Amino acid sequence: MLHKLLLAMDRERFDPVVVSLLAGGEILDQVEKAGIPVHVLGMKRGLISPAAILRLRGLARELSPEVIQGWMYHGNLAASLMSFFARGHPRLFWNIRHSLYDLNHEKWTTRLVIRLGAALSSRPRRILFNSMVSIDQHTRLGFPHERAMMIPNGFDLNRFQPSPEARLALRSELGLDPGTPLVGVVGRRHPMKGHDDFLRTAEEVHGKRPDVHFVLAGLGVTAEDPVFGEFLRGRDVAGNLHFLGPRNDVPALIAGLDLLALPSVSEGFPNVVGEAMASGVPCAATDVGETAVLVGDLGKVVSPGDPGALAKAILGLLALDTDSRRILGDECRELIRREYSLERVAGIYAGLYAPS
Repeated sequence: MLHKLLLAMDRERFDPVVVSLLAGGEILDQVEKAGIPVHVLGMKRGLISPAAILRLRGLARELSPEVIQGWMYHGNLAASLMSFFARGHPRLFWNIRHSLYDLNHEKWTTRLVIRLGAALSSRPRRILFNSMVSIDQHTRLGFPHERAMMIPNGFDLNRFQPSPEARLALRSELGLDPGTPLVGVVGRRHPMKGHDDFLRTAEEVHGKRPDVHFVLAGLGVTAEDPVFGEFLRGRDVAGNLHFLGPRNDVPALIAGLDLLALPSVSEGFPNVVGEAMASGVPCAATDVGETAVLVGDLGKVVSPGDPGALAKAILGLLALDTDSRRILGDECRELIRREYSLERVAGIYAGLYAPS
């Protein structure tokens, strides 16, 4: 979302610069290719080095920023330190893009950073969240509710759009008939993404609709995963599951689906749901973060951690005839255009950043 926001900001009004705590990464490369300067502090994960602090101090003096926007917990602390070093009085904002259903599920270092953030959370003018659920959770941890502001994720409707060609291409890639129903899960391999639950969901759907196939894509989502392999050994559904790993054609992949499933047990504002809806693909999703608000009555929302409920939701959407599902997809896209377009969201940020 930060990358999308940087590209959408009016460059005649704003001159963005990115300061990254860590080196490298696909997103940083894309930011630099867009002509936006990137400065790397060179920190190691879990370690704060005096050299990185000195580098941050030097950048604060060199850049003399008018606005400093932190992005996620560690970035927020670095942004606060940079505002302390900077000359003048730069306007400081934080951004939290995470839901905290149980603080104990976080690494101890992350818990420490969150607690420190709560102690320093009176410093920024605004703390921006992408989920009302996340605002409530962080308020209970000591973050000031009066400084909280919810800004949803924004979506590029030119990049994510319906594509009959993508539907045919994906089925051809998988060696399936053109009319094969496809349900997809798109997201990196992580416990909070609920892949293990989805395997049980797929098995239940397969028991009633053996014609349905399932696509799973994302970093670490491969057939070599030992948990996936152990679960699928000897099961009938195994032949209907396609593990694609990381993809660089996510818009086409999503547009090739009949339905998107979100089995996550924790999210803030899941980008993939908005991307699917922008592509005219209805969603069956778990009630995490802002998902229920986003999906509304244009899809199905069930409790997290309940594979049977998610299977029932998927079967209900697949039971719609082709025209009804297409109309539902059109309504999904229109909602994204009206409420969650990237242009609208970038305009909200611009209004915050502009001098008062």
